[in-house]
Parts: sequence; C-alpha cells; structure tokens
Amino acid sequence: MSYSIFRVQGIKTLSDLRGIGKHNADRVSDTNLDIDKDKSSENIELVKCDSYLKRFSEITLDMRREHNERMKTTRSDRRKTFEQAIDGAKNDVACEFLFTSDEEFFKGKSKAEIQAWAQDSLEFVTDEIGLSHDKIIHASVHMDEKTPHLHIVAVPLTEIYDGRRKEDILTISRHQFIKTKDDLSSLQDKYNESMNERGYVLERGTPKEIRHQKVQAFKEQTHYHEQAAVQAKQSVKELEGKKTNLELSISNRKSEIDDLKKEITHVKKIEDMDFREKGTLFNLKQPKSVELSFEDFENLKTLAKSSETLKRENEGYKEEYEKQYNRNTSLREENNVLKQELAQSKKETKQYKEKYELVWSLLKEVKERYKERSPQLFDDFQKVVGYAKFQVNKAINRFSDKPTFNENKLTPLEKQGYQQAEETFRSRKRTRQKENEHEIER
Repeated sequence: MSYSIFRVQGIKTLSDLRGIGKHNADRVSDTNLDIDKDKSSENIELVKCDSYLKRFSEITLDMRREHNERMKTTRSDRRKTFEQAIDGAKNDVACEFLFTSDEEFFKGKSKAEIQAWAQDSLEFVTDEIGLSHDKIIHASVHMDEKTPHLHIVAVPLTEIYDGRRKEDILTISRHQFIKTKDDLSSLQDKYNESMNERGYVLERGTPKEIRHQKVQAFKEQTHYHEQAAVQAKQSVKELEGKKTNLELSISNRKSEIDDLKKEITHVKKIEDMDFREKGTLFNLKQPKSVELSFEDFENLKTLAKSSETLKRENEGYKEEYEKQYNRNTSLREENNVLKQELAQSKKETKQYKEKYELVWSLLKEVKERYKERSPQLFDDFQKVVGYAKFQVNKAINRFSDKPTFNENKLTPLEKQGYQQAEETFRSRKRTRQKENEHEIER
C-alpha cells in the first residue's frame, strides 16, 4: 500500500523567498539532478505566480500600511523599512507545504487524476489549516522529477491582539496556524484520513520512517566517518600545496642571491685594479693616498655597495629561510597527523563493514526461516531486506565504486524496498540542499 506524505517548512527571509521562487520558476538546480527540463512543461499550476516577491507585497499590503503609519511616530534612529522589519523579525516570512506519495501511488495515473489529487491537497491547506486562497503565493505540481509532488508557498498572515499597543495588528506567524509539533502530527493524521475519505487508499508515511530509524542512525554514524575522511584528505591536499609554495619561495630567494653574485663577477676584482701611492718624503704630516683610474674607482664603489647589499640580503634570506623551514616542519607534522586520522577513519569504516557482514549472514538465516515458517510475512520481509541493502551501500561503501549489493541481483520485492529507500534518501538530500541554498542566499 502507498502512503501519504505532508511536510511544512518555514521560509526565513525575503531573500530565501526570492530564491525558492527562482528555483520553482526556472527549474534549474546544480544540486538537484532529478529535474528533467524536458518534462517541465508538464508541471501543473494550481495557483499561478510570476513573481514571489510581488505576490508577497500584494498579500501584505495592509500590514505594510500599518508599519508605515507606526514609523511616523517612531524615533528616527529606530525606524526601519517594512522589508527590514520583516527580515529582522523572529517569525518566518512565508512557509512551504509539500505533499507527495511513492512512485507506486502515481504509477498509471493520468495528468488529470494527479491534478485532482493535488487540488484535494490544496483544499486541505485552505479548509483544515486555515490558509485561505488570498494568502497563497504559488501552488504547483512538479511533474519533471522522479515522483510528482505538490509545492504550496503561502504567507501565514493573521490578526492578533497586541497587549502593548492595546489593539489588533497584522502579523506573519506560522505558529498561529500550526502551534506545535504535536499539532503538525495531528494535521498529518487528519490529512491521511481526509485523503482516504476522498477515495485514495493511503497509509500514513511516518510509521515507515520510524521502522527504519535504527538503520538510518547507523547510516548517519558512518556518514560522519566519511565526512571526517573527506575533510582529512582535503586538509592533506591543502598542506601539500602550502609546502610546495614554501619550497618555491625558498628557491626564488636562492635565485635572487645567485643573480646578485653574478652581477659582482662583471666588476673588475680589487687585485686587478691599477693604483699607486701618493705623498712626499718631506711632508710627513700629510697621509699617504692612493691614486686610481676613474673606472677602477667606480668599480671599487660598486663592489663596496654590492658587498653591503649582499650582506644585508643574505642575513634577511637566512632569517626567512629558517622561518620557512620551521613552518615547513610544522606543516609536515600536521600532514602526518591528518594522514593518521585518515587511516583511522578507513579502519573504523572497515570495522563497521565487517560488523555489517556478520549482520547480513544472520539476515540470510532469518530470511530462510521466514520463507519456511511464515510465508505470508515473507514478502514484507523481502522489502525490508531491500531497504536495508540500500542503506548498506550508502553507509559503508565510501572508498569503493563497487557497491556491496548489486541492485540488478535483487528479488523484485527486495528491489521495491531498495527503491523506496533510495527515494527517501533523495528526498532528504533535496531538503538538506534546499536548506543549504537558503543559508547561502542569506
């Protein structure tokens, strides 16, 4: 049996809202590889929208007017534009609802049937949650991904009593419509009941997720080691790059000294210069002097100047060389530590893999027992096995391109469980990527 999925997520700022609008309009994403642009023309628009920010301004027009009036009597150093007040508030500026099911539910359904399912889900938002049509920015079914899903972006605008101002004011608050996690859970129950009342045969999605919670926890644990290994590799790479740059800098310093030495070789040596003493035998008080040719005098000045320059430069290069040598030694030590951490991560991953292999041996035995003693439960058990095999491939095969379990060698029922796990993984990945994209835009 297929299951119903209903989630809601807050949109923190107007920048986030603009980013989601662009993603839903352009249907282009560097992180979501499931989007098939050739099928984007098949997307179903229940509530059309050309600009999320323009529609937001229309919905919140009265709220903007209230804000502007209030700013007229506010101290100048505390005044904010409406946009600044909205982005600076603790409340979300909007929220996004997502409704979907599994591939089996949509299999064989026409576009009209999918649109009817989406319309029923939209009516749940307006009738049960209380967000009327005039507060909805956009509602569309994405048909250009692996599994169709309905996105509804709305502004939870409502009127509440402000005790400080002693009056009712307009505010944006998802909390006023869905107060707690328990309320959200109750709404998910109600959504499932509502859809079944309309003729759909659906189970509630959450229990299946709970059933595989332990497997997911193990996956996240091994994912931590994968991240540590990746970070260690990256750090080693960066340190090796710094080491190369330091060695190149030292080499350049040596080359500069060599060039100065070569310049000196072009100047006549002191012993080759012609000079004669000057002075008189009768004036002993006058010190002796040396007479040089103008060319030799200039050469002598160049040698003196070069000698002093080289001395200073050499002292500077020696100090810099020692400094770079010490830094290079420190980086080499850090490099060794990171290599040890990488080796430890690989070792831990190997240990998890060995433990998993023991589990699979036991699982095979249990599978045979199910087949012999409880055939009626064997089909469901095979789906669980398929789900778990996907988790193994994702969790522990971090350093090999060859998966532990080949999808093509699964039984048909195992493949169903495998594909269900794959879709769950992709859905969670898309959610994380969208959250990251929102953080970057902010």
